[in-house]
Amino acid sequence: MRLYERLKGIASTIIPQRVRRTACSACGHVARVQSKRVLWPELIAEWQLSPEWVRWFDDREGSQCETCGSSLRSRHLAKVISETAAVEHGVTEPSLARLVANPQFQRLTVCEINSAGDLHPFLQTLPHLYYSEYGSADPAVPSENLLALSYPDNTFDLVVTSETLEHVPDVDKALSEIRRVLKVGGHHVFTVPLVSARQNTKQRARIVDGVVVHDHPPSYHGSSETRGGDLLVFYEFGSDFLERCRAAGFTTVLHTDPDNPANVVITAERIK
Repeated sequence: MRLYERLKGIASTIIPQRVRRTACSACGHVARVQSKRVLWPELIAEWQLSPEWVRWFDDREGSQCETCGSSLRSRHLAKVISETAAVEHGVTEPSLARLVANPQFQRLTVCEINSAGDLHPFLQTLPHLYYSEYGSADPAVPSENLLALSYPDNTFDLVVTSETLEHVPDVDKALSEIRRVLKVGGHHVFTVPLVSARQNTKQRARIVDGVVVHDHPPSYHGSSETRGGDLLVFYEFGSDFLERCRAAGFTTVLHTDPDNPANVVITAERIK
């Protein structure tokens, strides 16, 4: 269970004067969007977030489309997926809902590793979608380990992840695996919680000889009610994370919401 599910579960306080209408890039409807405060005190303290970054992350996770429930993060991810499809495949659609119904886009082979925020209901309609959940007990949903994906080399046109890489013990290995299963010219479009005001990524924990070693006090995302325990955060990403993506063999672009520096989407293209 990734960060957005924990945040949704504890969201309770409506932020005054944060109700507005906007065109949703996920479902395509012009719908009311309502924002909630969602960060909890322990996380704010663990991540040492300023009040400004708390407000931005609250908006990123707590601003939801009234029609489809998509958070601001998921709507931004949907927008960048659609923009990437337009540039790379000549498929121009105003929303993800329209994009997944486009016959040209439906020809692509897409990998969704863990439910991509609020976008899985749209992506699951694709005829060539490979969907997995780490640790899945559902026979219909395979489990995939990002450190050792089961897929052959050069399989996918598009890989989508959202709020997953921070929970992987070796993010560089995970990026290498994603690159391996992408076709040359294929894209990994994804989100991570990234504090761009910080230059350096902080590794909070690592695995040494099969044992979790904590470099900093443990920090968790997720819901114990839905996944049997919160997921440990191994990384707090800073601006240097983009260079790690490039070192893994990607051409990388950071798509930042002009109104919210916490609301970022990364596109990583396999270049060879």
